[in-house]
Amino acid sequence: MMMPSSPSDLIAAKGIAIVAPVFNEGAGLKSFVNDLHHAMKDYSFPLEIVFIDDGSTDDTAAILREEQFTVIQHETNRGYGAAIKTGIENTSGEIIVIIDADGTYPADEIPQIVDHMDRYDMVVGARTGEVVNIPLLRRPAKWLIRLFAAWMVRRSIPDLNSGLRAFRRGAVEPIVRLLPDGFSLTTTMTVAFHTQGRKVYYKPISYRKRAGQSKFRPFADTWNMILLILRTVVLIRPLNVFIPLSLFLAGLALAVLIISKLMGQFMDATFIVLMMTSIQMFVLGLIADLIVRINLWTH
Repeated sequence: MMMPSSPSDLIAAKGIAIVAPVFNEGAGLKSFVNDLHHAMKDYSFPLEIVFIDDGSTDDTAAILREEQFTVIQHETNRGYGAAIKTGIENTSGEIIVIIDADGTYPADEIPQIVDHMDRYDMVVGARTGEVVNIPLLRRPAKWLIRLFAAWMVRRSIPDLNSGLRAFRRGAVEPIVRLLPDGFSLTTTMTVAFHTQGRKVYYKPISYRKRAGQSKFRPFADTWNMILLILRTVVLIRPLNVFIPLSLFLAGLALAVLIISKLMGQFMDATFIVLMMTSIQMFVLGLIADLIVRINLWTH
């Protein structure tokens, strides 16, 4: 039997799975469900729609029971990322679509996003469309994180952590153990796909004002995302971290050497420490890269 050779063939054979994590989204859930029904009513390929109720304490569960979708419930709140991973594990569609159920992402963009999957490993709904309602207080932190991530992966990233995206099951399964249980799952996925050299497309979409209260914690989540980006890149492409660090330290050592010459006082100890640290970072990067490559070869 000939295996499907393109995402379009794979969709026709195995369909797509839409995974929607929910946690206390009763305020806007009915509106989102109606939008999702309308967006997918004419879809011809096999389709799974799964809601993951991540331990909601409001009327979310009661609203979902009124619908004909598959609903998987977590007994306790395990986190956004854990809900997404539960959805991935309990669906079979070859193309997986994730979308937040808080009403911010337009469900009618899903068919257009899936249409691009014939050329890419992941298509991200980038919040760069005509109407983007991101709170002003969150924009500086998002800009800083996105800039840092883009520098680490050497790629332009219009939207690092969009909650509306489609990706191939075969592309995400090898890294699913790297994905965290919290809000940083989408950030990790973006960084991992770029670091692996996978093809990613950013489709501009609008972003509506949120229904209900945001669970985003500006300071804690920003710091956690920065650390997570570093860990993800080190795990997959450690030289992207260690080489710039080594060059920075070497440049600093040369600057100390030049300044000390101009001042007529040679700071030999400082120069030697900085240069030796630079060499150590370079060697550590090579060792880490070798470990990663051995792990890839053996697994």
